[in-house]
Amino acid sequence: MVQSVEPIIDRLCEAFPGCFDRQAPKPLKIGIGAELLALAGVHPALVDVTRNKIRQALVAYTAVHAYREALAHGGPRYGLDGQPAGEVTPREQAYPWRQWRRRRPAAPIDWQALLTEVIAMAIPAKMEVTLKLSELPRAVPASPKTMLFALQCGERAVVVEVKNKAWNTFREAANSYPQWVATVIGQMGEALPKHNGFRLQNPGIRVFAKKAKTEAAAGSVIPPAPPAPPAPPAASERTSPTIRYARLSLKGRT
Repeated sequence: MVQSVEPIIDRLCEAFPGCFDRQAPKPLKIGIGAELLALAGVHPALVDVTRNKIRQALVAYTAVHAYREALAHGGPRYGLDGQPAGEVTPREQAYPWRQWRRRRPAAPIDWQALLTEVIAMAIPAKMEVTLKLSELPRAVPASPKTMLFALQCGERAVVVEVKNKAWNTFREAANSYPQWVATVIGQMGEALPKHNGFRLQNPGIRVFAKKAKTEAAAGSVIPPAPPAPPAPPAASERTSPTIRYARLSLKGRT
């Protein structure tokens, strides 16, 4: 069972009142630990106290906030006889507070107050939303001149309204390309709380047609042919098969 060193600190305060004081601690003389260890088993107040317990009592006494505050204020250090013995240096004045701050737990952050402060310092900016799709969405007329379709992005729905001409161009491009990818770009507009989404403002559509890789580029296995004289490569084999994109931009037509 670990015994408390508080009774030993009480003995030190009674035996050396000019040096040890719980209520108003003073900076201790440099080397006072060695002097106290030499008194272990000799001094009447320490006759039954081991050197290890004296060390523990000194650590506990100098770790309290009041003692660190006394060091931070500076001034003379004191010996067992209660007389000044040296001075607290400026570096020693700063050291206890650095140690104290390291040991103190971090205060919890008030996120609401922090967000309010940060948002109050916000600067103007423009936000654009980019949506990617490779399937032609189903659209319905929203007015005599516009078509309306929706895109599901995770749990959010995005409603897009474009002019008939832009929609027809988009549809024709999608139907004419065997493989394609389209992007819909715009600004976040009116929120749609009932549908967990929003309307896209000033939408622009771009369609990219792509050419699929050949089987050779995809890694198909071809049985080895008998040795034959080398032949000049065919025109289709002179370049490595790659994905090519043809872009159709509808930006500004909506």
